[in-house]
Amino acid sequence: MISKRWLQTSSKRCLPRFTMNSGSPRTRITKEISPEEVKQFQEAQSKAKEQARQTYSFNNDSSGYQFHLPKNTNGIITPQDPIYDILKEPTLVIERKIEFMNLFLGFEQANRYIIMNSVGDTIGFMEEKDVGIGKMLGRQFFRLHRPFDIDVFNLKGELALSIKRPFSFINSHIKALLPGYDLNNELMYEIVGESVQSWHLWRRRYNLFKLEDEKTDDYNQFGEIDAPFLSFDFPIKDDKGKILASIDRNWVGLGREMFTDTGVYILRFDPMSFQGLEQYYGNNISTKGVTLDQRAIMLSCFTSIDFDYFSRHSGGHGLFGFGSSYDEV
Repeated sequence: MISKRWLQTSSKRCLPRFTMNSGSPRTRITKEISPEEVKQFQEAQSKAKEQARQTYSFNNDSSGYQFHLPKNTNGIITPQDPIYDILKEPTLVIERKIEFMNLFLGFEQANRYIIMNSVGDTIGFMEEKDVGIGKMLGRQFFRLHRPFDIDVFNLKGELALSIKRPFSFINSHIKALLPGYDLNNELMYEIVGESVQSWHLWRRRYNLFKLEDEKTDDYNQFGEIDAPFLSFDFPIKDDKGKILASIDRNWVGLGREMFTDTGVYILRFDPMSFQGLEQYYGNNISTKGVTLDQRAIMLSCFTSIDFDYFSRHSGGHGLFGFGSSYDEV
């Protein structure tokens, strides 16, 4: 269920979300609250304002350098959210696990992924929801057109992010949803943003949008992917053509590529992640980095790229993905 309501994170902090807005404010639809809740809100507001004035700088001990996380302007993901421990990394390495029924019988199973940092430490998991015989049959008959829901978990097993794709007849269309709990301890979601495939006869194109205003349903495009035919690299560019980040599929060997339904991807969020890759990306790397909300949307876009072009039933060519029928989540 999607609702524009007061949320708490999975750590059970019974406080409303607040973000320091700049430019067009992100509207929240609220309900009446008690004086005690007002006091809690004021305390949370003061704390969030202080956090929003700061940018974050971290020392990644395992990789030996500092990286910069830009201020999450008008965003909803905070350091208190479970997804933060995953998205704060400058580089993510994601591996789709081998599904043996898919390998030997051609039976489409639910996708599962391991999320690692740049030195190979596991920091999270992604699992496609696999509930009921209807979902199982849908995977076999709809193949590339099928809807799916993928949940992202941190190492503590906390639900950190949900990725939802409705049935798509033509282009894939995916939303990133931040989970939380309302005051009745019921699971709710807030929309972070979305990625939308843009059909082209041979190029691989996606547009990435961040939700700016829930009340007006206003989305702002912050990036686009326009990769050539059969590309394994998907740089995300801003409106000036600078590379903000990238989603790259790594070659894992002839045997695994030809005979298994698995794959390894690298998501580069920080300018430092591109060091040593100038021969591939040139000097066209943006220095501003990407925010937490933008990283969540890029993570959801990765699932779309994996499914559209690199799953066992995609054909790997993307020649017949024409558009989308889309229902609101």
